[in-house]
Amino acid sequence: MLARMPLSARAALSLLTAAALTGCSTADGSPTAAEGKGPSASPTTRARPLTEAELRSLSLREADLPEVEPGRIAFEDRSDTSDAPSFKPASDPDCQTVHDIRYARAAPTVVRQVMTWKDGIFPGQVTLASYRGGVAERLFAELERAAGSCNTYRGDGRTGAYTSTMKTQKAPNAGDEAVQFREYSTVELGKRDELFIVVRTGSTIATYNSLEVGRVATFPTEPIIDQAERLRAAQDR
Repeated sequence: MLARMPLSARAALSLLTAAALTGCSTADGSPTAAEGKGPSASPTTRARPLTEAELRSLSLREADLPEVEPGRIAFEDRSDTSDAPSFKPASDPDCQTVHDIRYARAAPTVVRQVMTWKDGIFPGQVTLASYRGGVAERLFAELERAAGSCNTYRGDGRTGAYTSTMKTQKAPNAGDEAVQFREYSTVELGKRDELFIVVRTGSTIATYNSLEVGRVATFPTEPIIDQAERLRAAQDR
């Protein structure tokens, strides 16, 4: 079941994005800097942008994610964030760039889903962002560069000031190209581990996000690979 995200889910989401700035098998990875290059990574082919309706039709379903509680995948309405507070930028400009791209802040067309894991406290999140022209390729190249440069930085989020460390990892072989990284910080309950897998398929950039405290965050990789293929097929029509 896909529905609009209720207030209770939005409250849970605030925990997932506490460090957000104004900026199957699972991916757990090792702290080795690397990125995935899909089998069709060709810079010469420019895919058409997808509409919001198309992105919604290509979103993940319960059948794609058996790890999710039944009925607990919801769309986040873009109007839900219209009254969101603004925060200071990250102390490191490259880290701020990573935040801006993974949250699709410059995308003209965005669809975001929030899901509740069966064995987790914090929700997962998927963001599909469609761009015109060659913007997706340019932004992804900038993301790769910035993620490789960002290390430890200070930020400002919903729970106040924080310090976080970013580490890149080997990404799944999905889409045209992919990058995976984690952010680590220490909170009252233990070590905060937030996983991001970002995949570009043609004109679309998809970001998969999972958070854990006291254990390793994971996101199933098979749905990521399958969704990239569906996004590719839709752009080729």
